[in-house]
Amino acid sequence: MQDKKCELHLPDGRTARFAYSRLKAGLAAAAVLLAAAVGTAGYLYYQLADYRSEAAEFAAYKEHKEKQQAKLQQLLNDHEKMLRDMAEISNLEKKLRRAIIRDVDSSRLNAGALTDTPAAASSYTGQGGAKSMDAQSTMAVLQAQNVNIRRGLDATKRSVSNLLGELEGRSGTLAAFPDRWPTDGGVISSGYGGRTGPIDAGYEWHTGVDIAVDFGTPVYAAAAGTVEQAGWNGGYGRCIRLNHGNGYETIYGHMSGLAVSAGQQVIKGEIIGFVGSTGYSTGPHLHYEVLADGQNVDPFYVLK
Repeated sequence: MQDKKCELHLPDGRTARFAYSRLKAGLAAAAVLLAAAVGTAGYLYYQLADYRSEAAEFAAYKEHKEKQQAKLQQLLNDHEKMLRDMAEISNLEKKLRRAIIRDVDSSRLNAGALTDTPAAASSYTGQGGAKSMDAQSTMAVLQAQNVNIRRGLDATKRSVSNLLGELEGRSGTLAAFPDRWPTDGGVISSGYGGRTGPIDAGYEWHTGVDIAVDFGTPVYAAAAGTVEQAGWNGGYGRCIRLNHGNGYETIYGHMSGLAVSAGQQVIKGEIIGFVGSTGYSTGPHLHYEVLADGQNVDPFYVLK
């Protein structure tokens, strides 16, 4: 059977002849191509939507993970700080007990009663096992540990407060205890513990407190004692180190001038120097440290 011929009259008078079956085939092919194009476009759109959804989920997961990591790091930092605080305040408690046991009248205070009963014994609540841990369980463990450490710190602080009460009941005993504020006023510009370095911006452990106050402000001895050092000491600048006995020492740094010399005896509240900005310093302030048996402790444990 012959294909049916179709004629198409053109505007210029010519006539175009073609087979009808070929026209149908061409239209069918065009329809197939169009359908394929539409299908491909739909598939690509679906893939794009799916990609965007997965990208959003990944971004949310990444943000959540970063928050969890930041929370875990903060817990670790708090944990380390509290462990240091626990060790330091326990050390102070031992020094206070030693001072009382050595000096107090045995008729007023039984030394054995002090040494046989640890102040924080009632807060010993540690338990554990060999369970495996992931990030989530690690945070839970740190939180539980931090709660117990805080309890221990509170118990030890109460014990120290009671011991200070015993000392205050005896005239003259506190003269050698470094609890006097070393300047007239001032603002704490940098506390004790971890911090960002004031000059190089790196992490460092600050062994004392910085008291920002006017240049030339008098610096007072926090307790009676002997001047171990008075002069330039590297990053401390002009510096004084006092020995108060019973394991206590204090350090005063960055001073503009000194009013005492090595070997001199000083009384509590005596002027020993003047605030400055010598050594590793960005401006006038006093760097103040307290040591117990050679170990730095937070000055606020003993300052009034």
